[in-house]
Parts: sequence; C-alpha cells; structure tokens
Amino acid sequence: MSPVLATESLCGPHPVLGPTEYCSFAPFIKVGKDDAIITLSWDALGSGMQGVPTPSMVGGYYFYFRDGKLYYLGSTTGAEELFYTFYRGLWYLSDGRAIDPEKPCVTNNVMIPEEIRNELCSCGNVSITSPSYPVEFNGSKLHVSNGRVSYTIKVPDNMTLHLPSNTTLRAVFLGEGALIYIQPKNPFVPLDWKDITVLYYDGSSLWRLNLTRGLEKELPTCPVASGVGYLEFYPMLFAGLVLVLVLAYRRVRR
Repeated sequence: MSPVLATESLCGPHPVLGPTEYCSFAPFIKVGKDDAIITLSWDALGSGMQGVPTPSMVGGYYFYFRDGKLYYLGSTTGAEELFYTFYRGLWYLSDGRAIDPEKPCVTNNVMIPEEIRNELCSCGNVSITSPSYPVEFNGSKLHVSNGRVSYTIKVPDNMTLHLPSNTTLRAVFLGEGALIYIQPKNPFVPLDWKDITVLYYDGSSLWRLNLTRGLEKELPTCPVASGVGYLEFYPMLFAGLVLVLVLAYRRVRR
C-alpha cells in the first residue's frame, strides 16, 4: 500500500477514466477515542445497460486521524479490502498492522488477537463506520447533537463550505470535538475527489482536513520498547524465564 499508488488509481486526485466514466466517493469514519480511521470508498462508474450507472472498478483510500493530522494507510482496488477495529487501546488492521494512538506509530506483522479476528475479515460482522448524526448548516453556523453533547460551530470567514447537490452533512463524535463530512445521498451521483469535505472541530475551532496532502504522510514505525505487536510474545518470554530459574535452582541444589 504505497502512497505512489494513490496517484495512479482510476479515481483520486488525478483520476484515470474513460471518456464516459466518472467517480463517486463516499466517506466512512470509525472512531476510537480521540482518533479515527477514515475510509474514502470510490466507484468508477460508466453507462451500463439501459443507461444505468455500472461500476467498472471500485476501491478505497484509508487514513488515520489524530490531533488534526492525517496519516495515509494505503489504498485498495477491486475485491481487496482493508478491515480495522479498535481493541484495548490499539487499532488492529487486517493486513497485520497495529496503530498505537499514544505515539502515534504503527507496527507491522502483528499477531491479531483471537477475540477480534472475525472483525477483520469479510467473514464476520464488520463495520467501518461509527454512529453518525445529521448536521444543520444555515450558511454561517453548523449545529450537531448526539443527544448527550451538542455543538454550535461558527464557520470561519476564510472557509467556504459548498454542499454539492444530492449530498448531506453528517458528523461523528470524538472524545472531544467531532469530524463533520459530506455524505452522498445517492451513490450513483458524481462526487469527485475535489468535492470530498472532511472537517475537524476540536471543541473551539473548525478546520478543513487536506486529504491530498494527507496522502504524502505516513505513520512512523513504533520502537520495539513500545511493546506494540510484541505482547503476544510475553507468555513465551515468561515461560523461558521460569525455565531458566528452575534450571538454576536445580544446579544450586546439586
């Protein structure tokens, strides 16, 4: 999953499409605590039988979000998918990576805990989105509530918020603040890369996330000392230590 692939895809910042094809994007956001994974799912659509739009290819871009920053996780096309879930303070990805939000950093080749393996494949009940809530926009302010927390957010003077036709605004809540995004009402209506909008409200200010720039930045690799991805070896290490102590004890007794 290289960032280079993002510029060579059918749909993306620099789409490669046929004369009658167009792209339609749909964002999906899954929240951990104060972080999230953002999926931009896309369809390259063309005229099918009887004029009904038909996908010629599908795919997705994946980002990790924390503290107003985006980190590119990779892209998929066709039947390939990336699944992920938040478990015991870490994000586990179906390709064997784990993200430590505290750094943040990523560890490769992690053994997936057995308890969540069904959540990281198409065989299980997989969800790539958290509960979302409608956002009201009156031209200068946004209002959103999840029943427990409500925000009335002033749109900065230097920010233009354009809602393409057949789209709506939705929001997912973080530990503090929210992510607000444009959601298409109809998956067959064109929604190009330039039309995708994801906003971050940190509790006081509203920011627009730059998805194109986000393609250029990846998470650093976790240091070994962080323990991410090595927790599965602790029982083995403990057993080895016990064996060493037993052998040493026997030698002393002799």
